[in-house]
This record gives sequence, structure tokens and C-alpha cells, in this order.
Amino acid sequence: MANENISGLLDSPPALPSGQLYTGRLVCDDVQITGRGTEAIATFTITVRQILDAANSLMLWTDQDVQRGIKPEVVKNVPKELPLNNGYPDSQVYVFNPESADEMAEKLLTGQKLFINPLVWNLRPGTFEAYHNEESRQSDIYDGKIYLPDSHHRHQAILKAAKLVKDSPKEYSKFNLDKQFKVELYFLKREDEGNYFFDKNQRPKPTAKSKAYDLTTLDDLSLLAKRVIDLTPSLQGNVNRVTDRLTPKNNQVVTLSTLREALKIATDFDAMDEVEIEGIAILASKFLGMLTAVRPELNIQDIPTRAQVRNRLLVDAPIMFQGYGSLIKDFNLSVSQLGMSEAVEYWTDKLGRISSQNVFRDGNWSGDFFSKQNPLWIRLGVLKPGLSDKLTVNNTRQARLQCAKALRSVMAGDTLNIDLVQIV
Repeated sequence: MANENISGLLDSPPALPSGQLYTGRLVCDDVQITGRGTEAIATFTITVRQILDAANSLMLWTDQDVQRGIKPEVVKNVPKELPLNNGYPDSQVYVFNPESADEMAEKLLTGQKLFINPLVWNLRPGTFEAYHNEESRQSDIYDGKIYLPDSHHRHQAILKAAKLVKDSPKEYSKFNLDKQFKVELYFLKREDEGNYFFDKNQRPKPTAKSKAYDLTTLDDLSLLAKRVIDLTPSLQGNVNRVTDRLTPKNNQVVTLSTLREALKIATDFDAMDEVEIEGIAILASKFLGMLTAVRPELNIQDIPTRAQVRNRLLVDAPIMFQGYGSLIKDFNLSVSQLGMSEAVEYWTDKLGRISSQNVFRDGNWSGDFFSKQNPLWIRLGVLKPGLSDKLTVNNTRQARLQCAKALRSVMAGDTLNIDLVQIV
């Protein structure tokens, strides 16, 4: 590859004061070159760790305008170039399929076969500085943005998986930062990136607003949720930390985003220091342990058992975790008033009222409080008839509030007036 034919490739490498060669921000080794000049294509192998480092140092970017990644109905001025490290683009503004990226991330983390090679990079001539040593076949990139004319979803999936592994390595033993991927590096002008994109027919499909929560966002509630998982045996390996959906093939009890929202209800505030996070996490974990002892369906289950629970009961429904958040808040108040020992004894008795062994009565019906056959849930608007008269969960704010107030009513022993729960 003749360096002088590509603006940005240096004729000689920079040196450090010691005389050693400066390797720059990213080192690509064993680089294979096909073609010459601006038609050159460089291929090499890279590790997940290198991808993560390149993203963290803001080297990897997408140009949404070239990819036509901005939704046509968006009229306001929005950034056209996005650093990969920002995570998923806003689905209300940019054309991006979060479900596709989530699915790939989940497969990576669980060690499933996934055909996502090669990754595609581009250095725009005249906008970067790099040096390629033809003898050692090493390319050093010093400056400039590396654009992704294709494989944006694949990069986001790798990045999400990598950050999750760094955050909780024990949770994901089947994926590590040394995993390798093949990269195709081009030297295309900006307009040619669009041509490449369309020629490969890789335009992402528009989607509705994503419900996927960025699991690596370092907000306090996210840290709290992760700490609760660390402290609660029944949640370890039992929380979907990749997507915001629990499919029939997923036997986990809750998503991280749902747990986070439940804890938001339990705390009533978003900002906490480390001491507060630890204290609340200990109390939340203690309560969830007592709750799981009463309702073992919340513990780790195999896929067939989890499917049966979801079909018959609301005990592990995401909407019910909003109610559990309100009970955690009440438990915390009891601890502050009674002390831990007396509060645990008090709440152990109260939680017995929602045990499957305790018969709940509503009119002529009797059975498990969480049973979908319990007419209470239709009366409160938590369940509604769907297609073919099959009951479906009405996941609205009003229904979530009803779950919380129904649970509190049962805890208080006020089952006779539970139908009087009102939205305020």
C-alpha cells in the first residue's frame, strides 16, 4: 500500500523522546492489505478489549446522515455524528433497531453461535493520521475518527456485552474481552460511505421507541439495582440485564430496568451517595429474601416452570414488581421505627397473607391471591380480556398503582375493602 496515495497515512512514524516509535491510540497488528491507494482494504483481527478501548477513547463513530439514520419526521437540529460509546441512539430521532442489537448482545453473553464478522470501519482520507509498516504489517492510528459505514448494530451489541462483563464478570463466564473479531478497514470519502451502506443492503429498520434501558448508565438507581442483585441470592443469574423483555424462552424473573423502577418507588429519590446506596440495598435485599421465602416462584426456575407460573399467576409479572417496590418502602419505614429484628418478625407475619397456602376470598371465588382467576384483578383493571377472551396484563400507570395499593391492603388485612382501591 503506497502511503502517499491516501491523505492521512504518514510516510514515517512519529517517535517518542527516547527514540522508540510512537504507536498511537490504536495498534492494529498482522494487517493484510488488498489493493492500493484509495481502493485499498485492510483486514486484521481485533479483540473485544480493543473495541471497548477504541469506543471509550471516542475513536469509533457513526455518521447518521450518510446512513440516512435520522427519521424523516425529525425537523429539529440533532447531532448527525454519534460516538459509539454513547450507546443506542434515541429511537425517536434515529433509525436504529434496539431489539436486533439486544439479541446479538444476549447471544454473545450466553456463548451462542453468532455470525457477525466482519466488522466494517472507515478512515476518511484527509481526516486522520496513521502509519502502516509494510514490513511488520502493523498499522498505528494516531488521530481522527473511525466511522462505521456498516455493522453499527454489531458494534453496539459487542460494546454492551463488553461493558456488562466488565461490570459483572462472574455473571457472564461464557464471554470475555479477549474474544476476537475480524475488521475490514476502508479509506472512503464521506459520500462513498453511503454508497457502501446501500450496496450492502444493511439499512436498519425503523422501530418504535426502545424500552431497553442502558444497563451501563452510571446513575445511582442503576448502581442500587446492581448492588441489590449482588446481595440477593435469588436474583443472582435471575435478572435479565441485557434486554427489557422476558420472552417465553427466558426463565429469568425480572429485567434490570423493571427492578430499577421498583427500587425507584422504594426510595422516592434518584440521587444517593455510596453509603445510602449500600444501606438501601441491604434493606431491599432483606425484604426480597423474605418475599421469595413466601413466594418461591420468584426464585430461579427452569423454563417450563417459569412458563407455568407466568401462565397462572401474577406473582412474577413486571407490573407486580411495582407493588413490591412500595412494600420495600414500607419495610424500610418499619425498620427505622422498630429496628431490624422486630421489623423482620412483623413483616414475616404480614407476608404470610400472600402465601400460596393462604386462601384469598373474593365473593364466591377463593384461591391464590396472585391467581389470574382472582376476579379482583379484572375489577381493579390489572387484567383485561384480550383476543379469544384470554386475560392480558394492562400495563398502565393506573394498573401499576392498583397493584401497589392492593398489596398494601392485603398486608393490612383489609381484604374486604380491596375493591375500593382508588387512583389518586
